[in-house]
Amino acid sequence: MLAEVKARLEAQVPELDGRVGLAAEFTAILKDGRVPSGGVNAYVLPGTTTGVPTQTMGAGLFVQPVRRGVSIATFVQSTDARGQRALGRLDDFLADIQTAICGWAPGDEVGVFELSAERPAPSQRGLMAFVTEFRINDQLRITT
Repeated sequence: MLAEVKARLEAQVPELDGRVGLAAEFTAILKDGRVPSGGVNAYVLPGTTTGVPTQTMGAGLFVQPVRRGVSIATFVQSTDARGQRALGRLDDFLADIQTAICGWAPGDEVGVFELSAERPAPSQRGLMAFVTEFRINDQLRITT
């Protein structure tokens, strides 16, 4: 699901085209203590998954509704044209991320993505950072 969210962001948010990474790239930046290069970067990360009360459907089948989470960590720095553009319209830029993901499902999930939370995150070296969390309804289905 994370790769599909990455592709959707790059296609729907012009400032993020070619500037979206996944968890491995985000981990490498944290490990090295580097600042993401360029003015705008986003990383799609696994979010919190929560289960709701279990439903059993017939012999040999376990079904539990779940809400799967995806987090997008966005970094904005005014070091290039994309960064300057994003900072100049920060509220609209963050809304573009929400618009790209909310109401959309990447696959055969039961529901569509909904906005769960958006908040500033600790940042350093002149970066502004935000974490936007989305949730999607799905089902855990196990043949027992």
